[in-house]
Amino acid sequence: MRVFVAGATGAIGRQLVPRLVAAGHEVDGMTRYESKQAMLEELGAVPVVAVDGGDRAALRHVLRAGHIDRTGRGAV
Repeated sequence: MRVFVAGATGAIGRQLVPRLVAAGHEVDGMTRYESKQAMLEELGAVPVVAVDGGDRAALRHVLRAGHIDRTGRGAV
């Protein structure tokens, strides 16, 4: 299953992403910072960078383009 995790580099997201990957899921991880792209790759996620989480149109585009099956929020 392909899963999109907002806040993937946050405290919860950093724990969630590797668990999803270990369970066999493909993970797209969102962060607002390009500098955290390498961290997402190390966690096993496909980085989605610089998406404004409050911009519904941008999020809709990301989700449709990635053929996402499930979404999750790693940020608190």
